Amino acid sequence: MKYFLSITLVALLTVPGVSGERLTKVWETNPVLITVESINYDGKRDVLYASCINGGPAAKDGNGFIAKLKPNGTIIRLKWITDLNAPKGATIAGDTLYVSDIDVLVEVDISSGKITGRFLAPNAKFLNDVAVGPDGMIYVSDSSAVSTVYRFDGKKLMPWFHDSRIPGPNGLAVAGKNLLVGSGKNGAIASVSFETGSVEILTDSKYGVDGLIPLGKNRFLTSDWQGHVGISGPDSTYSLLLNTTARHVNAADLGYIPSKKLVIVPTFFHNTVAAYKIE
Repeated sequence: MKYFLSITLVALLTVPGVSGERLTKVWETNPVLITVESINYDGKRDVLYASCINGGPAAKDGNGFIAKLKPNGTIIRLKWITDLNAPKGATIAGDTLYVSDIDVLVEVDISSGKITGRFLAPNAKFLNDVAVGPDGMIYVSDSSAVSTVYRFDGKKLMPWFHDSRIPGPNGLAVAGKNLLVGSGKNGAIASVSFETGSVEILTDSKYGVDGLIPLGKNRFLTSDWQGHVGISGPDSTYSLLLNTTARHVNAADLGYIPSKKLVIVPTFFHNTVAAYKIE
């Protein structure tokens, strides 16, 4: 069954930052994406996947689901994938969607919309963001006191990265031969070599890093859960582009559609996904 819910189309005033970029709100869904934490764009199929916790962020209650949306915000299928607990970050590797779910990595066949595997992360407490490396390995952050990034080789998840300078690793992204890791605690952004494991601290966001999108030249579009979206740059510079904290609207794990320069913001407890054009 398809859901064609009304979308709020707006042309609001832009929010300029000192870096020169600005965000203009384009659309926002109705509040049916319950506790939406992450949004991912599938360029091959031109759709968005929204991870909805639909309950407590660490509750194994079976309420979680993934919604499928069009890039204009229209919901194609609200509960496309079910039988999840508290799904958060996700990544797409070929025809497979990998989603973190508290202490397991869930494997979904995109074509059939079926769960094809669940892989336990040893000692994990709060798996969060997910990214795929150039060699097809899957990386998953644990934002709990474990403060570990796990690596999945197709068979099992094993601890791969831990650094006290990156407490509570959350946002992940890939830049060439390096994994970018953002701290949800102190806002540091590190570059970790896939080949050697060497670590370089690139910059320091003003806020904790939930969403992390590389813009090049050590500049990153970041979000923090409280409701800030901005650009973190070299020498710990920061330009605030969006602040919804006063309205108690969160900004969780960002999605991005490069061809449209569209930033997609999951609003967590606000239960919507909002899209902004970056200019």
